[in-house]
Amino acid sequence: MGEDRNLFVVGVDGSENSRRAVEYAAGLAKRAGASLLLVHVVSWSAYTPLSVEEALHRPVEKKEEERIGREKVLDPLKRVAEEAGAGDVEVETFLTWGHPAAEIVQIAKDREAEMIIVARRGHSVLLDIVLGSVANAVAHMADRPVMLVP
Repeated sequence: MGEDRNLFVVGVDGSENSRRAVEYAAGLAKRAGASLLLVHVVSWSAYTPLSVEEALHRPVEKKEEERIGREKVLDPLKRVAEEAGAGDVEVETFLTWGHPAAEIVQIAKDREAEMIIVARRGHSVLLDIVLGSVANAVAHMADRPVMLVP
């Protein structure tokens, strides 16, 4: 990423809500002359699927989980960001493992991001209710501005 550009970290999970967050972030980055880092965090456990679909089709191997994360989440959302930024926004992707909120906040800190952008809701409304939303956790943990996109 260019050293002279501000960086916005965008936490993504492949949901329609994260797609809207990416579109908004790309437009904002274009106006601000910033670049984007799309971050997908795999919270891997064979015992805690996030949805019925995931429970039925969850890969056993971590390498397979990474491939799916790149092909189904990061690659399509990178194209969304590039189209929304009309080619004026530099877009990078990053996949990692861990607790989504903690990882997003740490990556933003490590990369000295100007801002973190996340969708207000992700894939699982049920988990948001039971465990608390990733967006809420990011907002409480971050040491920099956080934008929640509806």
